[in-house]
Amino acid sequence: MPKQSNITLYSCDRPSCVNKEYVLPNATASPNWHEVTRVDRNGNQRKILFCESDYQQYLQLAENQDKDYDLWLNKSLNAEGK
Repeated sequence: MPKQSNITLYSCDRPSCVNKEYVLPNATASPNWHEVTRVDRNGNQRKILFCESDYQQYLQLAENQDKDYDLWLNKSLNAEGK
């Protein structure tokens, strides 16, 4: 096989994940890669690249966090005994 230059490597940002994909110039990566912008509690943004399986797990985690936040936000102060 000849030497190929300028190949792009997609690699999941989750440290335990081994999923990778090499993409040739002028080619498109598979749709199994998802770039997410995560905002932490300090307002810092971080772009993260997930493979499909880790992205699905991330979506579930984000949904659970959204539900917890909505419950907290809408909880009556009277219900907390204040």
